[in-house]
Amino acid sequence: MEFDAIVVGAGPAGSTAAKFLAENGVKVLLLDKSKFPRDKPCGGGIPIRSLKRFKYIQDLLNSYTYGGCLHSTSLKYKVEFQKDEPILGMVLRKHFDHGLVNFAIESGATFRDCSTVDDVTVDKGEISVKLNDGTNIYSQLVIGADGVWSTIAKKSGLGPNPNVGMSIYQEIPLSAEIMDQYYSSHRIAHVHLKLQGIAGYGWIFPKNEHVNIGVCEFESTEESKKRGINLKDVYKKYIDALKRQNLIPADLKDGGIRGAALPLRPLKKTYANRILLCGDAAGLINPVTGEGIAFALQSGEIAANVAIESLSSGDTSAKFLSKYETLWKKDFGKDIKAFLNIQKRWRDRAETVVKLASGDKVIAEYAFDVAVGNVSIHEIKWKLARRFICLYLKDLFRKNK
Repeated sequence: MEFDAIVVGAGPAGSTAAKFLAENGVKVLLLDKSKFPRDKPCGGGIPIRSLKRFKYIQDLLNSYTYGGCLHSTSLKYKVEFQKDEPILGMVLRKHFDHGLVNFAIESGATFRDCSTVDDVTVDKGEISVKLNDGTNIYSQLVIGADGVWSTIAKKSGLGPNPNVGMSIYQEIPLSAEIMDQYYSSHRIAHVHLKLQGIAGYGWIFPKNEHVNIGVCEFESTEESKKRGINLKDVYKKYIDALKRQNLIPADLKDGGIRGAALPLRPLKKTYANRILLCGDAAGLINPVTGEGIAFALQSGEIAANVAIESLSSGDTSAKFLSKYETLWKKDFGKDIKAFLNIQKRWRDRAETVVKLASGDKVIAEYAFDVAVGNVSIHEIKWKLARRFICLYLKDLFRKNK
């Protein structure tokens, strides 16, 4: 047997899984189709509680964000919030992902980039992955962390994910002086809800000497086409609007638009015989914000721990590996479920939500802490609901007075 385990995909989920596996004496191979270092379409925000859980990633941060401004669709209302302590860490994905790969290598993992997996075959005594050059590599177990279009998910019968949305973004270098001028030294972020009526939002994420601007849509591409939505057109209009609002420089140079697919909800099943799926490959992202790094790191760690136990016991069956799904659902699955409920009930009420929250500091703090992933929505959902109901009734009373 060449390796005990193979991890396919060297993003945050895969590199994290490989790191923890290697640290525990597992002979692990980490594969990725791209040449590293490589960039990745992403806003690049990481919740502070993720930085506390995975302390070793703090050296890979580019900057911190200390506050934000949430704009309603009409721009009549906004919720502003700022703290003395950072609410979000920011990374440049090219640097961040490469750093995570290096952590895995330093822990003892073998890394091969420019290695595309075409197929995966499960046999009675082993599992093999076939690369596009015809090479077959054998192991006892495979962890699929190869993104929303995961080959491992498709070939194992767990995918593809039928619920996929899109995002478009640019990451543009700017001097620190200009960044301070527009976003202050606190690097205040901006979010525009239901931008131009899409089921999503637009964002400005300021970093040290880069500004990350993008739009995302939490609706399947088929539904978007039916409604005649072209996300590139939405993005171009967004850039024009940001210039009018003086939120970006009027002479901002085009950094090159990039797009990416994002899963809208988890797969029905994230394990099979000798196979585990984590990160985007399993559909594990925040379905309201699209943030996926936190759940990628967490699912990668959980997948590694279950794989270690599986290899030690000699049991790589689906029945044994089902423990992985139980554990990630216990860790953050309730948050995903709560966010899906919020999205379903409140997606068409964004204007009302921002209006109610704009005059309430408690709601503003709750909203930002939940949005950036620093507080579990599952833990405070009833507090949040009661506060919103109270504000709604007060607003209704004022209207009818």
